[in-house]
Amino acid sequence: MLSRWLHSLSGRLSMMATLVLLVFLAVLSGVLEKAYRTSLDEAKARELQLHIYTLLAVAEPDGDSLHLPLNLPEQRFNQPDSGLIGAVMDARGRVIWRSQSALSLPNFSALPLPLPLRQGQEVFAEIHLPDLSAPYSSFRQGIAWGLDNELLFTFVILEDATPLLAQVEQFSSTLWRWLGLGALALIAVQLLVLSWGLAPLRSVARALKDMQQGGSDRLQGNFPRELVPLTDNLNLLIENERRQREKTRHTLADLAHSLKTPLAVLKGMDLRGNPADNQMVLSEQVQRMDSIISYQLQKAVASSPKSILRGVAVKPLAEKILSALDKVYRDKTVDAELLCEDGVIFHGDEGDLMEMLGNLLDNGYKYGNGKLLVEIENTRGEHELRIVVADNGPGLTQEQWQQVIQRGVRADQQQHGQGIGLAVVVDIVENYRGTIGVETSPWEGAQITICL
Repeated sequence: MLSRWLHSLSGRLSMMATLVLLVFLAVLSGVLEKAYRTSLDEAKARELQLHIYTLLAVAEPDGDSLHLPLNLPEQRFNQPDSGLIGAVMDARGRVIWRSQSALSLPNFSALPLPLPLRQGQEVFAEIHLPDLSAPYSSFRQGIAWGLDNELLFTFVILEDATPLLAQVEQFSSTLWRWLGLGALALIAVQLLVLSWGLAPLRSVARALKDMQQGGSDRLQGNFPRELVPLTDNLNLLIENERRQREKTRHTLADLAHSLKTPLAVLKGMDLRGNPADNQMVLSEQVQRMDSIISYQLQKAVASSPKSILRGVAVKPLAEKILSALDKVYRDKTVDAELLCEDGVIFHGDEGDLMEMLGNLLDNGYKYGNGKLLVEIENTRGEHELRIVVADNGPGLTQEQWQQVIQRGVRADQQQHGQGIGLAVVVDIVENYRGTIGVETSPWEGAQITICL
């Protein structure tokens, strides 16, 4: 059962919240009990001090001692075993007077009372009397007597602490009872809050299960904003996987269909004919099949699944491509300027980014007349990547643009190449559901802008 709870978010949160609640209640009860006992002790100390003032009011000097009347105003001093005891000690710690309520204590002089107190000193404490199990609350106060305060006495008041302890115990019992009920109520509320708070996760799980059972082809639901990035990424992964399956199926079908003709030609060859003619036909068809396979493989690579959760640093990759192109086109002086911050991130496959930048920058070097501007930045936080490549070449009209993004078409037939670079870039951009367009650069050349 414990292992099952530990492997559950609801179980973990419930256990931790319950543990924190119990610790909090334990600390709270201790603090409240301490505060309550402190307030009771302070009240009891003031009450016992009032009894000392009562004794002072009736005390009379008798040489170097004090005389107190037999009957005191507080009747409990006059009653044996009343639980309230008064006494007076001299400067040497001898008991020179005690109330009649102390007559049941024959060893009163052996009480565990410390040495006499200085003038004005007050001490409140709990003590245990000999041969008695019940504790007593004691209050002692140092009093100076005489015109020159030459006589020092310590007045002592003792009172049975059983009622005080019973009051504290009753308070503790009542406190724990109500705290226990409060804890149960808080735990119930906590379970309801957890159930309500984790409901969106259960909704995601139900949406995944519904999708697995064929009820939907994407996660659908009104999810909280904290889960929207998760569900959006899952939907994008699902969509990419579905597109890849379709693309793979179409690619295989296209490949099989494209190979039919060269295979049919090879099957129809007359092996008894002229060997030179057969070799020419064989070479042509093998080259054609190789071109078909290369094209279909390139098409499949351009539609590979994307890693949308991994961030790729853009600036080092762009610098690497520019450095390589400087070496390739070392006979052609190109002033290439890269505007890209260090923290610019591309959330996707590094190979796709390299393919896009490689083709765009290669075209800028190839068709430009010595000037190239590359500006890459994140917009909308890190949610969008914007790539701008501008050159000072002949430029592209919209009609030319629609032609060059077709496979095998090149704007400048004098330049070498297969004419599939921009087509691959467009395929990658579409795979990321981005946009790509062309306009006139500040140098009257071509400026291609990509937003992913």
